[in-house]
Amino acid sequence: MRDRGILTERDREIIPNEPNNPRRPEVKTRVRNRIGNLEEDLAIIEEHEPALTDELREAVCEGTETASIQDVLEEVRALREDLTN
Repeated sequence: MRDRGILTERDREIIPNEPNNPRRPEVKTRVRNRIGNLEEDLAIIEEHEPALTDELREAVCEGTETASIQDVLEEVRALREDLTN
């Protein structure tokens, strides 16, 4: 079994492929909650494992101008807003 990020395997099926799935609102709610948890996790990682913060920034922000963990947090917040709409 592989580790997962914010989405479960089923979430990965529903979000891009099943716009009319009745479970989609539930999936979006769970993802929003996980994003909130991610913000807390980022603060902990930034304080205690700065090297992991750099790895996370590289993974999340590849190809962007993002330069700091604060920028990553802003991108996470923007993602949350997109999911709200």
